[in-house]
Amino acid sequence: MAAPATATAAVSKPRGLEAARLRRYAEATHPRGWIAATDPAWRSGWDRLVAEADAMTPEAYLMGLLARLAWFHDGHTTMYVDGRVGPAGMIKAPGFDLTLPIATNPFFDGLYVTAAKGEGAPLLGARIKRVDGVAIEKVLRSFAAMWPGNNPTRAHHDADLILRPAVLRGARLAPPAGVSAPVTIEAEVGGSLVKAVLIPRADGREGLVPLPRKPFPVETWRPGLASNFVHAEGRVLVVAFDRLFASKDSILAFVREALAAMEAPAIERVVLDLRRNDGGDNRMGEGLRKHLERSRFNRPGGLYVLIGPHTFSAAQNLASRIERETWALFVGEPSGGAPNHEGDARPFQGDGFSAYVSTLPWFDSDPLDKRIWTMPDILVPLRFADWTAGRDAAMEAAFSHVNDQPLDDLSEQHTNYSERPSQKTEWKPFWML
Repeated sequence: MAAPATATAAVSKPRGLEAARLRRYAEATHPRGWIAATDPAWRSGWDRLVAEADAMTPEAYLMGLLARLAWFHDGHTTMYVDGRVGPAGMIKAPGFDLTLPIATNPFFDGLYVTAAKGEGAPLLGARIKRVDGVAIEKVLRSFAAMWPGNNPTRAHHDADLILRPAVLRGARLAPPAGVSAPVTIEAEVGGSLVKAVLIPRADGREGLVPLPRKPFPVETWRPGLASNFVHAEGRVLVVAFDRLFASKDSILAFVREALAAMEAPAIERVVLDLRRNDGGDNRMGEGLRKHLERSRFNRPGGLYVLIGPHTFSAAQNLASRIERETWALFVGEPSGGAPNHEGDARPFQGDGFSAYVSTLPWFDSDPLDKRIWTMPDILVPLRFADWTAGRDAAMEAAFSHVNDQPLDDLSEQHTNYSERPSQKTEWKPFWML
């Protein structure tokens, strides 16, 4: 990362002291904090940040803190730029309220503009090629190098954040400029190159016009605004478990509905969809998991689990336990968490920000399992053309796959599941090539 930007005004509180406090907090709080404290890279990175902090812009300082926390390779040990943990957990420093008049979604084959307005409207549906003259692949590789996460899916999942001016400028992902400076986007749409100069503003994300697309079947199956739902499609039962942090009563009602639906004689296969589940309460998935283990679907070809970069935290725990205890095959893209990871993060309150540091190890796999993710047995990358056409290729694969494995509980693939061949598969989206 390039040298930090220099602040143009004095800060209200000495940032160097604050950074030193966060360092000590991380070392004392994280389960691997004692290892960090002895690591030369950890020590030198913090020493440099503490020495330079009081001369840095707010965005450069806060991105510097994030880069230091990334040492843990832990998606729970982080700071939140967006509102995923609610307003109280967001960064409130100057410049972090500024956005551009576009929104993007990451796909295996590119970062595409999926909503826009104003000067960003010509970019709608375009594949971003360059940001302020820097190739998007280079921008995302630089972003991944400083962004906290268990594996590269976290940077992929959060790729839209590179277009937050405070992130773009603070992390020096593009040439130096002020946080309110215009951002030039070069993109390709319909075989033509499009260039737009976007102005950061506080209401940049308000009233964006979404890209027209055909919804996935699973989107049409959802009854109203239900967080979790069950849907029978022919002989397949789809159990869409999107939220583990909803109310206990609503989750228990959903699980009871799923258990009852599994009793239907016509159902031959269960597809558990965890692709949109980024965690919550570990206990809320236990009833469903234990029932699946005892059910007639716990056999080769009877149970499929859809996962992807959003599958994180308690959803990763659920996936790991199902992987350990059942014959489930996993379909989709690599999970956002690791089978063995840390969580239950506690906040450190800084000046205008909260930093979160994990407190507990969650080891739901073999203690020797060093995987950084759960890799699908059937890898089905999400591509932009499929998304716009409403083709859910992962769901299609889970419906049509034929599993002719013998039901052998002593097989090497079943007992040594973390070393099965599928776990050696590579996943390299466009920015990792």
